[in-house]
Amino acid sequence: MGQGRRIDADYQTPPIATYQGNPFIEALPPIWSEEEVGQQLTYAPLYSLQDRDMPAHYRLHLIQNTLQFFEPLPVHLELEQRFSRMIRIGYLARNPRDPRFVAHLHENADRIGNAGSLSSATRSTATGFTILGMSGVGKTTSVERVLSLYPQIIGHHEYAGRPLTVMQVVWLKLDCPFDGSIKGLCLNFFQAIDDLLGSRYYERYASGRHTVDELLPRMARVAALHGLGVLVIDEIQHLSEAKSGGSRKMLNFFVQLVNTIGLPVVLVGTYKAQALLSGEFRQTRRGTGQGDFIWDRMANDEVWQFFVESLWRFQYTRRLVPLTPALRDALYDASQGITDFAVKLYMLAQARAITRNDDTITPALIRSVAKDSLRLASPILEALRTGNIRLLQGVDDVVPLDVERYLAEAERSVTTMGRLDSLRKPADQSSSVTGESALVGWLIEAGVPKIVARQAVEFIQSDEATSLLDDRHHALEKARALMQSTPGSEDSPSAQTPEAVKKRPSQKQEGAPESLVLKSVVQTGLKAGRSAYGALKNAGWIQSMEAFVS
Repeated sequence: MGQGRRIDADYQTPPIATYQGNPFIEALPPIWSEEEVGQQLTYAPLYSLQDRDMPAHYRLHLIQNTLQFFEPLPVHLELEQRFSRMIRIGYLARNPRDPRFVAHLHENADRIGNAGSLSSATRSTATGFTILGMSGVGKTTSVERVLSLYPQIIGHHEYAGRPLTVMQVVWLKLDCPFDGSIKGLCLNFFQAIDDLLGSRYYERYASGRHTVDELLPRMARVAALHGLGVLVIDEIQHLSEAKSGGSRKMLNFFVQLVNTIGLPVVLVGTYKAQALLSGEFRQTRRGTGQGDFIWDRMANDEVWQFFVESLWRFQYTRRLVPLTPALRDALYDASQGITDFAVKLYMLAQARAITRNDDTITPALIRSVAKDSLRLASPILEALRTGNIRLLQGVDDVVPLDVERYLAEAERSVTTMGRLDSLRKPADQSSSVTGESALVGWLIEAGVPKIVARQAVEFIQSDEATSLLDDRHHALEKARALMQSTPGSEDSPSAQTPEAVKKRPSQKQEGAPESLVLKSVVQTGLKAGRSAYGALKNAGWIQSMEAFVS
């Protein structure tokens, strides 16, 4: 993630007595309630209902705003509470005003990587925990959102009338090197600190040839000097790629950071790392009181319902499709509660609806998009769907969804359609229906009321590609069924006799404008208790669908 905020210390007396008198703690933001955390974590991209009226190629850009959407859930509130406690508790034994802490800082840092006991003068109060879960559930994004609530750098200049010159680094997040190299992690640490502070630690401590045993104590010393509040190591599953003994040595190093200089360490990874997190580090975590944080996919419950309702607000199809239980369940079935998949499938379903120019999101469309875009992940999703534990045990991670490729294909499709439409316009001006799909327009021109035409087309949405003739046939049959659902009404084709269908309008007056004649017919029908459609049908202005097709 990018660099966080940089502020000057503004000391506030915390309500908890054990936190008072510690500049590192008093410079932190206040301890927030869950309601305050929820408000701060929420992020909604800019959205306007007018966005849905923009041309298709613009809306394909707008739908990518959905990727920025973040709705805090109970799991996020719990995560923030853990970080809030962990950072403050870790500072209890690291008070820069305490002469004992300063005196033993370098001594304890030098113990990193060597056998020896911790100085009794500075017993560690640090805690740490591990976040494990499958790819795509939002671990990294959520941790970064929580960390962003806290300034990353706090500049101290004076405290209680006395000079205090220190640049406090509240948090630092690093990715575990792909090969699980401890040396690579140390080098990344020094470079990250230099980028934040403008220091030259990399040049002083890491340039040239240095062994890991030399780098580890230096890394610990820099972390202690700048009051590092928490060190987050992401992608910890990469330790499985470490050479013989490398993963064990790195985990032991994290334990020593916690025990010697009191630095809380949070490890984030997939289930692939579960087997690695054993031995000393597991024993240390058991005594911290924080516990492990297992991040599973969402269940199809009220939390999922809340999440999808929040996500559904960002809709860019021309037709505003309300969220129904069928749509919500289809999205869950396709994504199996994996947040990343759910957001991207909703986005890609909109992209496909836009490119097809029907602007309708249906359960069938969501499943069709999932079938096309989650091919690599489909075995894992099917195992989750059926509860096939045996298959899941042989899978390390869920394959991520390559959303950029599908959006690029959608944009090319819209561009092609736009070019074809621009070529057709001079020669094809026959359609009298605008703002509707071609199939809806065809039904309306055939005499089907607009609302019935839309419903008929929505009902026949299918995953299977069909010919235009088949689509028209199915749509026409569905429209007939819908219109015949109220037998005996004048709106129903069954209420019309062949003679009434074939006769020409009897109300038309010679020389009178047709608009006035139609208005008169409608008004006469309304007075007689007929609908406008029924009046026109009865007067012979609307032919039957059978006559139109034949």
